[in-house]
Amino acid sequence: MAEETSKQPESEADPQSSAVTAEAEVTEAGASVGEDGSRTLPQRLLQFVSSRWKLVGIAASVLVLLTIYLMSGSSEPEKTPQEILAESLELLEDREDPKSWTIAQDLAYSLKKQEYQDPDFPGALYYIFGVVAFRNAEDLTGESQDHQYLIASRYLKEAERRAIIQKHRPEWCFAYGSSLYQLGSTKLSRPLLEEAVETWPHGKLKASMMLTDIYLDHKADAELQKAFKLNSVALQSDNLNPVTQDRLYLQRAQIMLAQGKNDLAEEVLTKVQQQDSVNQVTLVFQAQTLMAEGKYQEALTILAPVKDNLGLDRKFSRQASYLMGLCAESLDDEEAAIGFYEQTTHRYAGTHEGLAAYLHLAELLRKNGRTEEALIAYRTALRSVSSPEDFRNRWISLEGFRKYVLDAWNDWVDEAKIKNGVTYFSAAIQLSEYLPPLLPEVQARELAANANRRWAEYLERSYEQTTVSERERLKHELQDHWIQSGKAYYELARRLKTTDRYGEILSISAEHFQKGQDYETALKVLTRFININPDEKMPQALVRRGEILLELDQLDEAISHFERVMTNYPTDVAAFQAKYLLGVAHLEQDQLEQAQGVWKDILENSNLTPQAKQWSDSLFALGKLNFHLGKIAGKKPQTAGGTIQGEKSTAQPGPYFYFEESTRRLREYVNRYPESEKVHEARFLLARALQNLADEPLQEMKTARTENARQELQRKQYRFLNMAIEQLQSLNRDLRRLESQDRLDPSVSDC
Repeated sequence: MAEETSKQPESEADPQSSAVTAEAEVTEAGASVGEDGSRTLPQRLLQFVSSRWKLVGIAASVLVLLTIYLMSGSSEPEKTPQEILAESLELLEDREDPKSWTIAQDLAYSLKKQEYQDPDFPGALYYIFGVVAFRNAEDLTGESQDHQYLIASRYLKEAERRAIIQKHRPEWCFAYGSSLYQLGSTKLSRPLLEEAVETWPHGKLKASMMLTDIYLDHKADAELQKAFKLNSVALQSDNLNPVTQDRLYLQRAQIMLAQGKNDLAEEVLTKVQQQDSVNQVTLVFQAQTLMAEGKYQEALTILAPVKDNLGLDRKFSRQASYLMGLCAESLDDEEAAIGFYEQTTHRYAGTHEGLAAYLHLAELLRKNGRTEEALIAYRTALRSVSSPEDFRNRWISLEGFRKYVLDAWNDWVDEAKIKNGVTYFSAAIQLSEYLPPLLPEVQARELAANANRRWAEYLERSYEQTTVSERERLKHELQDHWIQSGKAYYELARRLKTTDRYGEILSISAEHFQKGQDYETALKVLTRFININPDEKMPQALVRRGEILLELDQLDEAISHFERVMTNYPTDVAAFQAKYLLGVAHLEQDQLEQAQGVWKDILENSNLTPQAKQWSDSLFALGKLNFHLGKIAGKKPQTAGGTIQGEKSTAQPGPYFYFEESTRRLREYVNRYPESEKVHEARFLLARALQNLADEPLQEMKTARTENARQELQRKQYRFLNMAIEQLQSLNRDLRRLESQDRLDPSVSDC
């Protein structure tokens, strides 16, 4: 019947209508029956079914309604977010079933999509995500595991930020502390693991072993005692599997060796079941003992079979690899040491041995002149430091790490290491950029600035000592490096803006821009410095700003600066420099008498001594100016007395007056300062002044009335000329010497 109904469309008709139709058909059939009332068997069967079809349909309808009612009555009401969270946390309690973790995570995600945050446990969702990620990480290896630990640590940190309730804090401490430990953040992980050891029984053994390694890295007596206590408790744990027990015995042996208890360490090693690991540990310890005695070749022989044997714990193979590098380096076999260190860095990147090997490798490469490779090694090592406070390495301390990189910086800026003109300042600058966070950002910036300054100073000395033909090539390079140094110091100043050093560094920056002849930038930076009102350095700053304005041909403003210094700071050393430069500014404005008066006042009325630079500069400038004043006066009509005819009644001095003044000043200059860079120009001008003075007796001879007078004038003329010849001969010797050294600059004018 069921099969028939399923295949026939009419079976889908209303049961009542079917029954009525069937009944009508039966009645109609009955009318055709004989009067005796007899019916055939099929007719009687049809009548029976038709009479009951209606009841069957009614019963079916009632059954359907009853089913619907029962189903609606038995369905559970929709769960609240609090109930879903409780279910998720309950599923998380099953630490053996990953499927339960997945369901717990899915439930938490559904709540997160609703932006639900539990008022009693605000960090619950991130706690669930973090714990699941942590448990998943334990079953992974390599980079995938590290990535999963990182995800776990981020979730668990966010859970803490939102709030962890006390009930779930023990497992949170264990999961978060373990994740941080696996990521190398031992300082952050330590307090969490210490708490987990006391509060989380399920993770006590693992937390104890991680803490033991952390304490071993410190190697302090107090830390070693803590490690020994943890190890002792861990060894008393029930149901230790052989692998874990061996690891605990190996840790115990390490603790005893660190305490200097070698005999006890060897006794503990006999308890390790996997003797291959015992052999590795024993060999590594024996090698370290030999190294301490200076027997590096013997240590190398012992370590060789351990290096490539992974055994129970790979840390012994990587220790052997690193120690072999130390042995080879101690034996001065640098190529072999480089090979061992490179192998250690390639095989064990990210480990304590890998980092220490990178530092040794970088140092050896640097000493062998392989600068680019050394920089790569230093950079790789430095990038492994995310936080100095959290840095831990069993082979090298934080101070030792810093010493390695600072030694490299000092080596690369040491001019004594420069050979054949090959410098390493650029390497020092690059290294400075890699230093944060191992060193503070400000210290790294200062190292970069100092390297730039030293580079410019080296080029400046080279420029002064090199040949004239080389100077043109070096000139632009020198200027560029002073500008780069100015930029580096400006960047440093920006990071010191809130400190007392801000003004000092700004001043240095401006000075270096000025040396690089970038006067516009120098002016801007120096203006910033002046705007902070540096009381003690204000006079010198104003003088320097005036110098820059002179270079920019802003003469009136420059004069204003010099006069301001002379007026407001008359006793400051800067006032003398301002006064000399005031004369230069007047000279640039063709105010020759004012310039002459300023320089003469410095020589005759100031407290300066001939040792002062401003005094010697004024002496030379006054001698040179008087020579040119004499040349100018010689082109003007003169009176019979040798003075210049003017429109005013007061006659101006004639040319010989200026030549005599020039001769007096320049002779004093060449006698006082024979090594001055201006002495050659001074000798030339002195010879020219003496030559011009010889013209005066020559002219007077034409009007001399007696032979004696003419002879006296001739002797006077010859005396001037002989003195001029003497200066020219001395100048000729100096210039020939300079020419032979290719240090004679032909671009210098003959004045």
